[in-house]
Amino acid sequence: MSAVPTSPLPEEWTAMSNNGISETRVSDEIRDDGPEAARARRAAAFLPGDWFLEFQQDYGDGVLVTKRGLDASPLVVRKYEIGADEVLAFSTYDGKRRAMTVFHFHPDFDSERRRRYMEAHREGYDVAVEVTGHLAAERAGRQAAVRRRMKKAGRAVALAAQAAAVFILAHYSPGR
Repeated sequence: MSAVPTSPLPEEWTAMSNNGISETRVSDEIRDDGPEAARARRAAAFLPGDWFLEFQQDYGDGVLVTKRGLDASPLVVRKYEIGADEVLAFSTYDGKRRAMTVFHFHPDFDSERRRRYMEAHREGYDVAVEVTGHLAAERAGRQAAVRRRMKKAGRAVALAAQAAAVFILAHYSPGR
């Protein structure tokens, strides 16, 4: 019995992955914590990860907004031309009566004012209310359509019952 290769690729190719780029870097291999920790460190370098400020704000009418704040990256500052006392906020609907707003603060924005600024602005609330209102209108429309169909079905059943009663009385009367 001959040995069957486990991979159709040449052995030197199977030693490499990710189009020839090694999974670990030389600097990672020097450390003792292994390649899994090295991959985790590299992944954390590209993710926003630690928000310097995060809290949930309840507006009293059932709308809950998660607010996250972070320093805007130099790329974001340049692209959107954020001034030293400006903030860029993105909001998204995050489920039933919930939203999330991320505030990108210019790095020179006063850190003492950031939480108050986030609490005072209602971007996420507005998004949640608008989407919730839209969804409620759609749901009301669907329920009205179901009620109309049920009403038609009820009329059809009543008409069929009436026709059956007339047929029975006409054909099976006891006087015959």
